[in-house]
Amino acid sequence: MSPTTRLTTKLLSATRRSITVAILFSSVLLWKPACNAQEIRFTSVPDIFNWNIRNPQPGWEETLDWFFDRLEAEGPDFTLNAGDIMDARWWQDEAQVKAKTEAYWKGFKKRFDDRNLTVYVAPGDHEYGDDGGLAKGDIARAFAKQFTELMGMPRNGPANHLGRSFFVRKGNLLLITLDTFEDQGPRFGYTVGETQLKWLDETMTAHADAEFIIVQGHLPIVGPVRSKNSSASMLKNGAKSKLWKLMVKHGVHVYLCGEHHRITVKQRDGIWQIVHGGLWGTQTDLNYMRGRVGPQQLTLELLEFDVKYDGGYIGDHPHRGPTNKPREIVTLAEKTRREGARVTGTLVLSKTADGSVKTSKASGWFDLKKQAKY
Repeated sequence: MSPTTRLTTKLLSATRRSITVAILFSSVLLWKPACNAQEIRFTSVPDIFNWNIRNPQPGWEETLDWFFDRLEAEGPDFTLNAGDIMDARWWQDEAQVKAKTEAYWKGFKKRFDDRNLTVYVAPGDHEYGDDGGLAKGDIARAFAKQFTELMGMPRNGPANHLGRSFFVRKGNLLLITLDTFEDQGPRFGYTVGETQLKWLDETMTAHADAEFIIVQGHLPIVGPVRSKNSSASMLKNGAKSKLWKLMVKHGVHVYLCGEHHRITVKQRDGIWQIVHGGLWGTQTDLNYMRGRVGPQQLTLELLEFDVKYDGGYIGDHPHRGPTNKPREIVTLAEKTRREGARVTGTLVLSKTADGSVKTSKASGWFDLKKQAKY
């Protein structure tokens, strides 16, 4: 390569980075005008990654830097993750569970720690070894123990879900994370048990003065929902479950969940259920959500962006076929690189003078008329 060509290449690379930074900066400016000292800003990223992704992961880091730059800029107060951080089909024995979770889960958590980002993770089925792990009580309990020890979540929940079910009170917002998988001896069930429900009832009663309540758990409750490359699991008994009835009783405003790698929004009994998240390494259309909580107002925005894949397939995915694995190289689609993520849904909830909450805006994915099929 000639000196002139090398110089041209460097200039093009620098220009591309400058354009990316400028796009991110302008996007954040559009998101920030209403910010004040009382405002809380956060992001939501369920089902990232849902594959066994190392830190660092060659071929992924440039795109992950772009994404984590957004999380840092748009949601500096905290990030929500409703589960499925790795594939984790490690069913051999407790020793394998311990070794693999320490290798992969610590790397996942370090991505947030390196940017001083607080992340609140709800266990997904993959945090118990996926469906196969949940069917083996001893293996699932080994995963549960590791999650409590390694993920560093708040330990203010029920003793039988310590560090896996918890709450955070931040200003006028009550945030509750649930474990939607219950130890039933020989296996774990897709439900929330009596002890956790009692704790949830007491927690919401103690924080009845919160203007807004957000609950996150891995499994959707109200169906049907869109699904792709997923086992499509749902919470047992759905809207007839004790969990849903308890959330209705206490006036929960938003229930965030993942599992299905698609977007579906529903409103029932005054609760907005938002299913979102994407399967990094497999699906080319990915998404995340950003939220803003101020005095008497909660704003949520769903954003989507596109990526491309190349190379072979990343190994270390036991109990998977040769091509049922994530790709080695992830890059931003050219339009995403130029224009950034696109807002595809906005929801604004406002507190009224009589203390109730009304929907001030519901566009895109939050327009329920467009969601009629689901």
